[in-house]
Amino acid sequence: MATNRLSYCTVGAVVAFLISISLLSRHLSFLQPLFLQISQTPLKDQSSKYLGSGLSLDELETAFNINTADDFGGITAHFGPRSHPINSTSSGHRLVKRVEVLSYAYAVCKGRLLWADIQSAFNGQRPPGSQFGQIEFDEAWALNPEPNQGLPAGGHWDDAFRSFAYNQVPGPQFILRRVAVQSKTFKNIAGRQVVTPTGGRHDILYVPGWSAMIATNVQSPSARLADNDDSPYGHAVDEKDIPTLIPPMHRLSDISWYVWTQVAPNPGLLRYIGHDFIVTGDTTSIMEYLIIARFGDDEIDLPWPGLWYDIDTDEAKALLVVPNSLATAYIMLDHAATLGRRRPRVHIFKNHRGVWCMLWDLVPV
Repeated sequence: MATNRLSYCTVGAVVAFLISISLLSRHLSFLQPLFLQISQTPLKDQSSKYLGSGLSLDELETAFNINTADDFGGITAHFGPRSHPINSTSSGHRLVKRVEVLSYAYAVCKGRLLWADIQSAFNGQRPPGSQFGQIEFDEAWALNPEPNQGLPAGGHWDDAFRSFAYNQVPGPQFILRRVAVQSKTFKNIAGRQVVTPTGGRHDILYVPGWSAMIATNVQSPSARLADNDDSPYGHAVDEKDIPTLIPPMHRLSDISWYVWTQVAPNPGLLRYIGHDFIVTGDTTSIMEYLIIARFGDDEIDLPWPGLWYDIDTDEAKALLVVPNSLATAYIMLDHAATLGRRRPRVHIFKNHRGVWCMLWDLVPV
């Protein structure tokens, strides 16, 4: 047992050390060649070199899962509770509390496990997940419809959807901007009335004719409460108290799916889920890792189609568990019966301002 604990500590210490090296390499030019050499080595061939542990990736999955059981024990045997703040897009929350930046190796391990759970849902081997509807939505949220909105400026989404034109379904291709704001009093998970709304906001463009939705501004209720500046209480709320101060229906996956069912003639045809203007650190750190591994520089322009990865790759699995992707993952988990079997792939690219964007293509099988 002592040996196992030492191995887990070694894994964590070396991962944290390498993350520190990667951050320093941005500012210390003499470290850059070392960082690039490490980054460009495929993960499957570098478990001992990259992580300094001598463990295989399968063994690392076990080590990481045990090491973070206090963070992730819950809804599934592998991945963890939907109530964890990682299912948000706030840069104030970290996927791994023990290190400052989400590590690529950890993301791959968790992504493999989450994708296995999603496949089980597609195979009908697990019960449906969250099934919130109009009653839960109307109790806590207000919906601000703003029809006939255009795509975000810059042309990057126009380029993306033009390239998918052959996949468009019959029907109007108008763009609906729907802003869900948590502005009502509500009953919390314990059935107690909460009189201070969180101010959480989900600003999403829905394009039924393109089978698409694009998140443009997302601030989850839990993220608002945890922020010193945005919290309606005037200060950041202690993490342990947050679950008692948010409505049962509060996740991006639940809000976006509910609104999608209201605007799309056939919700099961949902195919594209995009995120515009991504600044969440745990997401951009993985994107920067991938672009450096490919080009040796994270400052280059990367217009559409950017880099894309099939779900069978480690890169896509790592991207599946970043904060901006978790809503997509849980939509597949919760609504597998409606969507049918999918084989997702993901594009990462930059807009005209050099800010990261992401598009998941849930390819029907």
